[in-house]
Amino acid sequence: MGIGKRLARKAVRRTVPRSVRRAAHPVRTVKRAVTPRPVRQVSRAIHTVTNPLGAAENLLINSVTGSRKRGRRTTGTRSRTAPTRTRSAAPAVTATDVRAAEGAASHHHLAELMAVQRERFSPAQRPVIPLPAPADPAAFQQQEWAKIKHDARPWQRARRRELRQVSDGRGAQLAAEFTARAQAHHRTQQTQADAWWAALQQGRPQVLRAALDAAFADNPAPVRIVNAERHSADLVVLLPGFEVLPAKKAHVTPTGRLSSKAWTKTELNNVYAELLGAHLLATVRETWATGPSLTHLKVTGLRRGPGGADEHLFAVEVDRAGVTWHDDGAGAAILDAAPHGLNRVGKTREVRPRSASASV
Repeated sequence: MGIGKRLARKAVRRTVPRSVRRAAHPVRTVKRAVTPRPVRQVSRAIHTVTNPLGAAENLLINSVTGSRKRGRRTTGTRSRTAPTRTRSAAPAVTATDVRAAEGAASHHHLAELMAVQRERFSPAQRPVIPLPAPADPAAFQQQEWAKIKHDARPWQRARRRELRQVSDGRGAQLAAEFTARAQAHHRTQQTQADAWWAALQQGRPQVLRAALDAAFADNPAPVRIVNAERHSADLVVLLPGFEVLPAKKAHVTPTGRLSSKAWTKTELNNVYAELLGAHLLATVRETWATGPSLTHLKVTGLRRGPGGADEHLFAVEVDRAGVTWHDDGAGAAILDAAPHGLNRVGKTREVRPRSASASV
């Protein structure tokens, strides 16, 4: 074989994968599979001795193409020692990474606190008791048939047909009676529900207070009902302190990276005032949705002080028709504009308690 052909075969071997070459020559593949490896090694050695010109040409081709064959093992046993792999070290956590994590946690925590002002409440509606479905007579008929089927032998077909008619009639009658009782119970329940709905619409104290208590049971800021009657209610909201806010605020550096840094006093007081407005707004929205008769509210905000005593933060009055309640910033706006809203002091706009006598 000439050098040109050998160069061509070399090029094919370097460009065509070995699996494809083997698939293209099934006879060669089978022959190689059934030939023991030591026999193939001896055959290659004999071919090199008997064809020195071919071996020299191979060396020349390898020197031209720059390819080198890997040295082959002289023994037939394979090494069982796995190659040692160096495990890459974990990347070091830098101060920038720590600040970015703090910023993300601060943003998430603050978003959870402020989510209360985005909550919406479905208005109370007249309760409708579902009408019961008519009872299936088949179950009652089967039950009656089980009671009397032994009164006739299997070969007494006429008698069994008579008993079957009797059991079917009794079953149908029992099903009708059961349906009638269920419908009567439904009418009683619907009458009671309508009476409750009428009392809620009229603003009767017992019904209105019970409905508000149930609505406020899961609020993050607990609500006490001082009075609730007809068209007005007096509520007290127990508000959180500064400690619920994250220790640092999220910050984006000039290069666009997320980071964190300490609050300034002004920023901290502004965020806290927004949180108080969010709880006020959520309380008012839920009250309007629960009590359809209510049109006027008095809401007092208290906070637990360092000594355990309640601190008076605000006392506001609101009307159902006076504010655009779907606006999420309505609570903070009310606290800023109300005569007895938040007490903001100094350049940092610090939120301070009011005196106990400062009420609406």
